[in-house]
Amino acid sequence: MRRALATGEVVLGSPVVSRLTAEVVLPVALAIPDEAGRAPDKPALITAVLDLDWMVRQVAGSEAGSEHARFAVLVSDNGLVVAQYPQPPGHAEERSRRLVDTVLSAPLGWAELQGAEGRDSIVGFAHMLSVGLALAVGIDSVAVLRPLDRKMLVTLVLALLTAALGIAAAMAVARRAIGRPVLALADAARAMASGTPPPPLPTGAWHGEFEILRQAFRRMTSEIARRQEALEASNSELEAANRLLIDLAERDSLTGLANRRAFDLALEAAWKRGLREAAPVAVLIIDLDHFKQFNDRYGHLEGDACLMRVAGLLMAMQLRPYDLAARLGGEEFAVLLPDSDVPGAVAVGERIRAALHDMMLLHEGSPLGFVTASIGAASMVPLGPAEPRVLLAAADRALYAAKAAGRDRVSAEGWAVAA
Repeated sequence: MRRALATGEVVLGSPVVSRLTAEVVLPVALAIPDEAGRAPDKPALITAVLDLDWMVRQVAGSEAGSEHARFAVLVSDNGLVVAQYPQPPGHAEERSRRLVDTVLSAPLGWAELQGAEGRDSIVGFAHMLSVGLALAVGIDSVAVLRPLDRKMLVTLVLALLTAALGIAAAMAVARRAIGRPVLALADAARAMASGTPPPPLPTGAWHGEFEILRQAFRRMTSEIARRQEALEASNSELEAANRLLIDLAERDSLTGLANRRAFDLALEAAWKRGLREAAPVAVLIIDLDHFKQFNDRYGHLEGDACLMRVAGLLMAMQLRPYDLAARLGGEEFAVLLPDSDVPGAVAVGERIRAALHDMMLLHEGSPLGFVTASIGAASMVPLGPAEPRVLLAAADRALYAAKAAGRDRVSAEGWAVAA
């Protein structure tokens, strides 16, 4: 696992004996990077069970106890006897230890040793570096050396080494059979981690557990795609519902203007900005004149229609993008004007009053015979402990001054700096 984390490649480890099954297992590790390209703390691990006992039986080639008996031993780089045939008799630990030490002493060679049954044997060995194993094959030296000269002995040793290399080639094929599906699954996992559709897995037969894993992976990706589609649909519905709730929470249901809550939030934000930048904030409070008499004369339905007409007028005033028109309640409206001084606020108020005259909304209870409005304007630069309610109170006083002066007018109150 550490080598896989360090190299980012498929790593074939040394065989070990399973504590559960007593079989030899060959560990394979591959680190699957995350979406940022970093190796994770825990790489994926796949193990394969190899029948190494069968391999050494084939190399030995004859039954133990015959005149030309052979034996074969498979040793790991850490000195573990992975497989051997035939099994040594009891009390043969010392002879096995000498054999292992000899095999580990060089990458390639031969030696004369005492075999598994106590007979002198000629042993040839070679290391398979790619898998961390060494194969040693021995044959009874007395039975062989009697008819053979030294040249034939060398030929025999080379033949044994060739057999060892054949085993190494078989192990390399096994590695490819394991590495191909592992790499394909790793590529698909990387794609899923980055949020892109995974590439199709290679066609053709996969062996054993890998075919089961491929089918499970396909089912998993299909289920993930289905759930992603359902989640996106749910998110779209939720976003639409949230937008509707926000709109309902911040819009006046009758006129469509911002309601008092939205106006207060916007005023608070403009006030904080003015406090940071020493910029003025202005407010208009608009109250329709004699509106109670309008409702008494024409009824509440006509009163609501009148309020909607006035709201439409405010929406059509072509205010700046950061200005805000709102209905505070009843027949009272307000306009928030950031970065505006008193003269600028009064000018906007006069435009609104003139536009209301031009609409000529019939109001027989009004001295002019149509709907008019009284408007209070105030502006100040936020400073120190002052709060937005100070500005609203000033605009409210200006509104009452306009009403006291005869209505249908704009009155202003303000300071250069709020104290």
